[in-house]
Amino acid sequence: MKIRLSLALAAFLAALLSSIDAQVEPPSDLKFKILNENTVEMSWVRPSVTIEGFRIQVVSDADEPARYLSLGAETSTTSITNLTPDLDYTVSINSYYGSEESIPIYGQLTIQSSNTSGRVRRPHSEAIKCSVSALADLVFLVDGSWSVGRENFKHIRSFIGALAGAFDIGEDKTRVAVVQYSTDTRTEFPLTRYTRRGDLLQAINSLPYKGGNTMTGDAIDYLMKNIFTEAAGSRKGFPKVAMIITDGKSQDPVEEHAEKLRNIGVEIFVLGIKGADEDELREIASKPHGKHVYNVPNFDLIQEVQKKIITEVCSGVDEQLSSLVSGEEMVEPASNLQVTEIASKSMRVTWDPSPGEITGYKVTLIPMVPGMKRQELYIGPTQTSINARDLSPETEYEISLFALKGLTPSEPILDLAKTQPVRVSTECSLGVDVQADVVLLVDGSYSIGLKNFAKVRAFLEVLVTSFDIGPNKIQISLVQYSRDPHTEFALNTHNDINAVVKAVRNFPYRGGSTNTGKAMTYVRERIFIPARGARDNIPRVMVLITDGKSSDSFKDAATKLRNIDVEIFAVGVKDAVRSELEAIANPPADTHVYEVEDFDAFQRISKELTQSICLRIEQELLKIKKKSLLPPQDLRFSEITSRSFRATWTAPAVAVLSYLVRFRKAEDVTGDYVSLIVSGDTTTSILPNLYPVTTYEVNVFSQYDKGDSFPLTGEETTLEEQGPVGNLRVTEETTNSFRVSWLAAPGSVIRYRLSYVPLSGTGEILEAQTIGAETTIVLQELFPITTYRVSVSPEYASGIGNEMLVDGTTKEARGSPRDLRVFEETISTMKLAWQAAPGNVLQYQIAYKPAEGGERKEIFVKGDTTRAMLKNLQPATEYELFVTAQYSTGVGVPLLGTGTTLEGRKQFHLN
Repeated sequence: MKIRLSLALAAFLAALLSSIDAQVEPPSDLKFKILNENTVEMSWVRPSVTIEGFRIQVVSDADEPARYLSLGAETSTTSITNLTPDLDYTVSINSYYGSEESIPIYGQLTIQSSNTSGRVRRPHSEAIKCSVSALADLVFLVDGSWSVGRENFKHIRSFIGALAGAFDIGEDKTRVAVVQYSTDTRTEFPLTRYTRRGDLLQAINSLPYKGGNTMTGDAIDYLMKNIFTEAAGSRKGFPKVAMIITDGKSQDPVEEHAEKLRNIGVEIFVLGIKGADEDELREIASKPHGKHVYNVPNFDLIQEVQKKIITEVCSGVDEQLSSLVSGEEMVEPASNLQVTEIASKSMRVTWDPSPGEITGYKVTLIPMVPGMKRQELYIGPTQTSINARDLSPETEYEISLFALKGLTPSEPILDLAKTQPVRVSTECSLGVDVQADVVLLVDGSYSIGLKNFAKVRAFLEVLVTSFDIGPNKIQISLVQYSRDPHTEFALNTHNDINAVVKAVRNFPYRGGSTNTGKAMTYVRERIFIPARGARDNIPRVMVLITDGKSSDSFKDAATKLRNIDVEIFAVGVKDAVRSELEAIANPPADTHVYEVEDFDAFQRISKELTQSICLRIEQELLKIKKKSLLPPQDLRFSEITSRSFRATWTAPAVAVLSYLVRFRKAEDVTGDYVSLIVSGDTTTSILPNLYPVTTYEVNVFSQYDKGDSFPLTGEETTLEEQGPVGNLRVTEETTNSFRVSWLAAPGSVIRYRLSYVPLSGTGEILEAQTIGAETTIVLQELFPITTYRVSVSPEYASGIGNEMLVDGTTKEARGSPRDLRVFEETISTMKLAWQAAPGNVLQYQIAYKPAEGGERKEIFVKGDTTRAMLKNLQPATEYELFVTAQYSTGVGVPLLGTGTTLEGRKQFHLN
């Protein structure tokens, strides 16, 4: 239980009425103390003078009748019972003596509902309130099944009261309905029932407990058909929120009903208690689940999440309002999401189109393995299929498809799919278009010996049989070297596998020293040339097999080979030097350098070496193929804003299926790309959802049947984000000040600058500014009853942003006249005078009546007059006097006094 105590009103009235010459001293130091959820103890300090007693009045802001108490003079404490939690009450107390009463002192109290576990009570100021602009149709769907229990149901009532009480309630403000369900569903009260906060909170506090089974699915369907309808009071163009509270797993399906409710624009929050099923809660709630799904183990722990839920619901309503104000609508999702043509690095995603008006689709592919890259693909509104590429092999992806209207997404439709593992063949028969020029450079020096050379021939035979040999396929050349290199056969010597195998079996052992550098130069100058069969735009591979340290310099020769795009693999036997092999071969060494302890161990590396060669041939073929696929040209950028810019390019000379536009933050070199798919007849695209003042790397690929081209690359930087403030409003108006508040403008605001001027045009333009980026300020020293035009503009590092305007009006200065004087009394008249009341007084009301009882009469004088004469009075009579200033907006507090007429002269009659 929490209590709010505000004595601001008492202090205000005490100051305001301090000038009144009260005949009875009032009580002081009014305090309240909580006793239980319906009772408050009230205490005060008795006045120092003699009184007869105290009168107390208790008034609620609902339709409860006012309560009155009369207490004896010795009393300084009493209890106020039967209070309604979350309802605001005003309590006044005054002292009296005979027919005279003191001025009252006031207090305001609210018993705010919460758990009853005896936890520390926090002051009411911590109670959360939504912004005054947060207007919604708010519906509570409450589980009233047997598993909840009557004792626990009070915690649910308390939570509903706290959340509903955070809103400004009214017919044109927030409307609230409560629906309770178990085996069946019933409306406790509809959206149109309560238009006053106090009445609503009383009804919530009196909610009955229903009992029954848990049929959540039927209950959600009931909301859509019976509550969120115009006939039931749900308003078009207002945010719609459903707060579902349940303590167990539903005994009927929920997902389909919840999806339908979300699709009509209802934002669903779910509070699960005790036995609630987490997966089911997620099926019901809106996304993101971190904002919309809450689960606590016990009813008395609802308080632990209550503040966050209220904050998120208020925020959700504000976001819905922003969308409605900006004209955004609910976007209908696509359907029938399917994943086909699954390969190791790609898959095709297809769907049935959204039935609504949309501007495109977004596909996200999120790997279920932490740390792996995700993909975002944006597609036009007429496309219902996309081939997602560059995926990781043997990886499960969660695929989400959103329909888009502008930047507003629909609810996603989801699927899971796993890419295939990479299958590397031990033979390079990867397809009819697999081509390569392969040179086998074999050490034939004396250190090998004739016996081991036979083993080299056998290893080479295994190697060459892995290739699909042919003039338009893989060509093989064999070069033996020792002191000098010798061509055993050139690339264009043999056109089939049988001829190559026969040549490998029969080439002679030559012997000599080990001049590896000279041999590699020979291969570059005499083998990889057109006359010996070398082809352009074909992968080139050299496999070096050696058993010892080179006798000559080799590094420069190896570098020159690699510079003409020859992929070098090195196999070292017995005494070969590892560092030499790594210096010759291409990186990485673990796939390009192989070592065996002797010539009998060739069989151990043959499979791995063949796989590496075949994989590199495949990769080089793809790279060469890419070179033949013409990329777009002349990338340029325009229409640059803080959140987007346009990329435009020139099409290549050949027909293109489509373009792939990828972008990411330039500084995030390992980050994920966002991808857009653009049709082949379009050469421009807007890059959306960017961050302000951020440089982006942009890549544009031409897409063909055979694959994607190399990218056309560029960079562009977004502008600083600027914009006007939102929800500009004026509150807390007094006679000489009011508060101006707003929602923060977008971007990095340094401060806000305000100017304000009376609409009458008679005053000068005044200026103010906030401290930092605060979004509220009190404007002071204003004129009473004056409407000001207020301008609020954000200030950025680059200058002043757009202004927003609002009008605010100060209140009229109202008060009491002072120093009431009575003079020139006669037997039937008396004159009154006073000092003028503050502000623009229209007239003064002077009321008077005999102190001993009698008819009350009144007269009026003009507001610029401070004198009056009372006539036709009774002689020798004391009169109670009341002088009240009347204004255009109401009346001030009366000035009290007394006056007495003179005695009449006795008349004597002579007989």
